Amino acid sequence: MNHTLSREIAMKRLYAETVGGEDSLENTLEQSECVLSEEDAVFSDRLYEGVHAHLETIDAEIGSNAKDWSLPRIAKVDLSILRVAVYELLFEKSIPVGATVNEAVELAKTFGGDKSAAFINGVLGAIAKEH
Repeated sequence: MNHTLSREIAMKRLYAETVGGEDSLENTLEQSECVLSEEDAVFSDRLYEGVHAHLETIDAEIGSNAKDWSLPRIAKVDLSILRVAVYELLFEKSIPVGATVNEAVELAKTFGGDKSAAFINGVLGAIAKEH
């Protein structure tokens, strides 16, 4: 299982739809030039669909824990990473909190700006402490 890649694909799909791009699993895999096992594709899809199913709750958590940042001000990549991670924290109880936070921080280091990793770590740390 490669949950790291599954999370990355879910995040990319969310980001793509945020900026008006194609968000299908197949298209995102093609654009990323990678292949997911059937199990990893199911996990990635579950993350993506789970974010959509609980978007209001997820965004409320992000909004109340991103001090001095409204959702529209958060970089779209960072917001996509946060949405996947907050979904995991709140609804995927079998995944250790540390793994979720670490994976999100690593995604931020790869895809975000200079301060993205610290910002995401702070927001997720506050949410994890709350729950």
